[in-house]
Amino acid sequence: MAVGLIVAKTVSADSAIVIKNDGSCGMPGSDANGNITFGGIGQVATDVTNDNKVMLKCKGTSITNLSGKGQSFNGFGCGVFDGNGNFYFTTDSHATVSASGQATLTCTAAK
Repeated sequence: MAVGLIVAKTVSADSAIVIKNDGSCGMPGSDANGNITFGGIGQVATDVTNDNKVMLKCKGTSITNLSGKGQSFNGFGCGVFDGNGNFYFTTDSHATVSASGQATLTCTAAK
């Protein structure tokens, strides 16, 4: 699974770029057996870029979870754009999706 990000507004603080509540992201969901699938589109909550890393946090509602119970996923492929438009791929990732479809996603890529 790759996560795409569209960003427009940035706020600089020293050597960090912080983007809040701006853009969309692909969210992991779950099939009936609890396996990771594409779950839907979420909203970027925070995207932080500094000299060492890029960290993306997303939240989603109505994310697909056909398993009927909460699921947690780690180490899946995740792509993020930093505040300067550079793309990074990482497997330093974590996502949760509740039985009702509330979901969070965090991806962290070293620069």
